[in-house]
Amino acid sequence: MHHRTALNSGFTLVELIVVIAIIALLATLMMPEVEKMTERARSVACMGNLRSIGTSVNTYVIENDQTFPFIEPNPNDPVYTGEVEAKPMLAELEPYGVTSKVLKCPDDRTYFAATGSSYQWVPIIDGESKINPQVYGRRGARRVNPARMRLCIDFEAVHFNRCNRLYADGHAVATLK
Repeated sequence: MHHRTALNSGFTLVELIVVIAIIALLATLMMPEVEKMTERARSVACMGNLRSIGTSVNTYVIENDQTFPFIEPNPNDPVYTGEVEAKPMLAELEPYGVTSKVLKCPDDRTYFAATGSSYQWVPIIDGESKINPQVYGRRGARRVNPARMRLCIDFEAVHFNRCNRLYADGHAVATLK
């Protein structure tokens, strides 16, 4: 009769090394996919931030006679003079639900720290009516569809070679940079 001992019932060193090598190989093959999934999650979070900003802007518009706010795109380099009371995005939209967390893109490295927002406000229709906004150019004023007017863009981060943008009607999309 042959009895099994404790030494014969375990893994050999070679088997253990082979299993570890297979696990390491699988982990190496999975890393690019994990990185893509992580990047996709950051892009989705950024798009959610822009939609939150859009909701807040629309709430502002409803409470302020259907006009868009005056928002200073970069408080460190003001666009508006003292005659227009423009505020930074957080100061203007905080009463409508925007927080500093909403204003920070997960991929932003420097713009948020410098300006207080990862998203660059486009002041082209500041103070305009949401119903019939006008854009002023070389040929004078013309009416535009709010669905075609950008309110703010993801200033610094590029997600999959795309830039997230918020439009005046509240929708957000990713477009080629």
